[in-house]
Amino acid sequence: MAARTRGEKELTATQRKELVKLLHDKRDELRSSLSKRRQGASHEERGGDEADQASEDAEVALETRLMDRDAKLLREVERALKKVDDGSYGYCEGTDEPIGYARLKLRPWTRYSVTYKEELEREAKRQSR
Repeated sequence: MAARTRGEKELTATQRKELVKLLHDKRDELRSSLSKRRQGASHEERGGDEADQASEDAEVALETRLMDRDAKLLREVERALKKVDDGSYGYCEGTDEPIGYARLKLRPWTRYSVTYKEELEREAKRQSR
């Protein structure tokens, strides 16, 4: 791995432990949420007039979007936990530099440093023109 000396400091053992707990808590929360949504979706009964059906369709579409969002976030959290296991957690996937503790505290599953993420967003903007 590249030298990790520029920019942000590496995580302390205490910070890493705190962030891993946040990841585990978020994973449990997402698993519970997905389970409840799936159970709710499987128990819905259809019926009523066209307005009721349209309302139910909109509700189902919203639940589907929420389930998709939660499933995607769950994959990111699980990816971060794998990085904890292999020792690469807390380092930017683009630069191999440490990601700041403050950023990880807000989004413990983040994959990139603020600087690299901004660079990716600028590049995406340039390509979309």
